[in-house]
This record gives sequence, C-alpha cells and structure tokens, in this order.
Amino acid sequence: MALLLKEQALFALASDDVIKRASEAARILEFAAGDYICFQGDTLSPLVLVISGQLRTFILSEDGREVPVRVINSGQSGGEASILQDSSLQANMVAVRKSTVVLFSRPYARQLLNEPDIARALNNAMATLLIHLVKRHAVQGLSRADARISAVIESAIEDSEIDESPLIELPDQSAIAAMAKVSRETVSRVLKSLEHRGTIAKEGRRIRILDRNTLRTLAAR
Repeated sequence: MALLLKEQALFALASDDVIKRASEAARILEFAAGDYICFQGDTLSPLVLVISGQLRTFILSEDGREVPVRVINSGQSGGEASILQDSSLQANMVAVRKSTVVLFSRPYARQLLNEPDIARALNNAMATLLIHLVKRHAVQGLSRADARISAVIESAIEDSEIDESPLIELPDQSAIAAMAKVSRETVSRVLKSLEHRGTIAKEGRRIRILDRNTLRTLAAR
C-alpha cells in the first residue's frame, strides 16, 4: 500500500511516516465501469484516490440532465473540498472504466489533510483544478466544434509544458462531448480528423500529441 500511495499526487511531498500511517487507515477497492463510488449529497463521502482507471464527476440538473464537472485520472484524488468544508458531496462520482481506488474515511481524511506536506500538495492540486475549470468555461464560449474539442484536449495536458509530445489520457467521448457542448458523433469525427492530420496519434486508451502548435492554434479559434 505504501508504494501505491507514493505514486499519488497528494502524497508527493509526504514523509515516510505519514505514508506509513495513511497505509494503515486506507481501504483499497475495485469498481467496474458505471459503478458509483460516491453520491451527490452524501455527508459521509470519503477521500478518494485513483490508483488505476478513471472516474468522472457530475451533478444532476433540475430537469435530470447530467452536467459534467471533472475527470479524475490515475494519480489524482477527489472529495477533498467537501471534507475540508465539512459539507455534503457536491457531485456524483462514477467509474468511467474498471478502476482501483483508495478510500479514506472522513474523520481520518480531515487529519490527513492537515498534515503540512499533504496540505502543500493539495494546494497545488486545487490550483491546477481551478485553472482547468476556467479553461472549461472558456471552451464553452468558442464557436467552432473543432476549436472546442481541441481546447478540451489542450486543457487535459497537465504539467506538460516542457514536453511537446505528451501522452495523455482523455475522458471518454461522451464526457468530451458534454464539456465541449457538441454531439458524441462530432467528437469522434474531430478526433479522427486530428489523427489523419498527424496532430494526434492513438496509443491504446491514450493519445500522443504529435503537433502541439496545431492543437494550440485550433483551440484558440
């Protein structure tokens, strides 16, 4: 368990002692695609760390529509804000594909998030999340479908500014469609177009960015 936690962004700055204590309090579980990890409104929702796979979060509108919030990839975490504010969970959390997660109960998570090194890592994660949400808002103001989808891809490139050919894991096409406010068919068409143009290349479930400049240009239209 300690080795798994060391690979998590939240524990990137943590001491061996903190990791050892966290390992003893952690629960590791597996979820199939479509399984709910947490429900919107839960007052006892845990801190969730993704070991492998991918989760998505969304809220339900008054008319029952899903409104996407974010995607949580391997190495990332979710549920911190509700724990820090001692409030109910603001969004549903669902597995996009088969996923392995580590759960910490709220009482222990509060202690954990007060650890100085964990708090520093959390500040970095929250700052990154805020930047992505701002970019998401900007994406929805773009007029062209290819620009919106390219902007979603660009916003998914985390901490890769020095790497012009990053390998990234995207949300599924339904999530991209919701983020860009286009149809799933449009997402498929644009991704194929980007692949044919040599801008991206598929590598399993991930994509390699081959032409970052073209992607930036498309995203800025």
